Amino acid sequence: INFLILLYECLRAKSLLWYLDSGCSRHMTRDPSKFSSLKLNNEGFVTYGDNNKGKILGCGNIGNFSSSTLIENVLLVEGLKHNLLSISQLSDKGFKIEFDNTYCLICDKLTKEIRFIGKRIDNIYMLDLEHSITISNTKCLITKEDNIWLWHRRATHIHMDHLNKLSRKELVI
Repeated sequence: INFLILLYECLRAKSLLWYLDSGCSRHMTRDPSKFSSLKLNNEGFVTYGDNNKGKILGCGNIGNFSSSTLIENVLLVEGLKHNLLSISQLSDKGFKIEFDNTYCLICDKLTKEIRFIGKRIDNIYMLDLEHSITISNTKCLITKEDNIWLWHRRATHIHMDHLNKLSRKELVI
């Protein structure tokens, strides 16, 4: 666990992490190198929680269409201290966000696929989008409990076809 905390501290120091923010109306970063596509414009400002303002320099996408890490409509904001992901903007784009006391899951509402896993550090939920694992092709190859194998062992290794017949007749659980 200490290794994970150290890893996240190193990543945070390099501004690779994105903070999940329920008070943020738009995704934002100050780093133009994070964008896969960026349209520069000098229109408008964002107002921070302390009423200071940051100048909007552009808007674009982070990640790419071929991966599950595409985040659309991210603002490039001058002087922003942290990368921010808007929970409401994620929700509007079809994501379901589930929080636990140590992590959060961002899932596609339609397919139920886990797209991102965030970690809670210092009471803030963070994601590492640059090094996120594409989870969409991950499959579970085991189950938590398999009674047929239990009964196979209990019945002195009876053939599985016979066990299936007994199970259909509800003679074994």
